[in-house]
Amino acid sequence: MPATASLTHEGEAEKASTDVPPDPDPNLIQAMKSMTDNIVAVIDAKISTVLEAIDNQSSKIQSIVQRVQEAENRIDVTETTCTANETKIQLLEKRVRDLTEQVDDLENRGRRCNVRIIGLPEDTEGSNPVRFFEKWIPDYLQVDTKAGKLKLERGHRSLAPKPAQGGHPRPVIVRFHNFQDKQRVMTAATKLFTLNSKQTSSPRDADALKISFFNDYSAAVVQKRRAFNEVKTPLRELQMEYALLYPATLSVKVGRARKKFVSPEEVISFLDSRQGLE
Repeated sequence: MPATASLTHEGEAEKASTDVPPDPDPNLIQAMKSMTDNIVAVIDAKISTVLEAIDNQSSKIQSIVQRVQEAENRIDVTETTCTANETKIQLLEKRVRDLTEQVDDLENRGRRCNVRIIGLPEDTEGSNPVRFFEKWIPDYLQVDTKAGKLKLERGHRSLAPKPAQGGHPRPVIVRFHNFQDKQRVMTAATKLFTLNSKQTSSPRDADALKISFFNDYSAAVVQKRRAFNEVKTPLRELQMEYALLYPATLSVKVGRARKKFVSPEEVISFLDSRQGLE
C-alpha cells in the first residue's frame, strides 16, 4: 500500500508540472503590441477624418438652418407687407376708378353744348367758322331762330391734319351758347336724317345723308358706344326700334315695352333667345 501510494503521488506531481503554461515570448508580445498600436493609430486617423468631416457638416448645417430661419422671417415680413399692400392697392384702384369716372363725367358735362358735324366738305366754313355756322346750321336744318341765326361760342375743325384733295373731311365741332339751342338742332338733325333716309329724290337729300350731326362725347364714352355698332345691324334687319342712351346704354323697343342693355353681349344673348323662340 505505501509503495503504491507514493507512485500515485509522483504521477500527480508530474501531471501538475506539465499543466503550468510556459512564459510568453517577449518578441511575440512586442509584435502584438506593435500591431495593436498600429491598428489603433489607423482607427484614430480614420475616426479623426470622419469627426472633422462631421464638424464641417455640422457647421454648414447650422449655417443653413440660420439662413432658412432668416428666409422664413423675411417671408413672414413680406407676406404681411403684401397683405397690407393688397388692401391698399384695392383701395387705390377703387379711388382711381372713381376719379376716372368723375373726370370723364366732368369732361362730358363740359361737352354738353357741343355738336360734332361729320361729312361737311373742307373749307366750306371759310375764314370765320363761327359766323358761317351761326347761319348755316339753322338754314340747313330748317330751324326757326331769332334774327335768322343761332348764337355760337366756338366753331372749328378737329385738330387732325388737313386731308389731301378728295380725302375725307375733318369733323367740325361747334359749341352753342345755349343748351336748348343745341337740343333743338339735334332734334331737327334726327328728323332730317330720318326723312331723307326714306326718300333721296333730290341732290340736297343725297347731300343730307352725307352730313351727320352727333353729340360730342369723351373718348371713353365714344369707345363704349362704338361697341354697340355690330349689334345695330341685326336690330335694323329685324326692324326693331332702338336708341343709344347716355353714356352707353342701348334701349330696344320690344312690343310696347323697352329693354335696356349695358353691353353688346347682352343684346346678342337677347337676339339669340328670340331666334330660339321663333
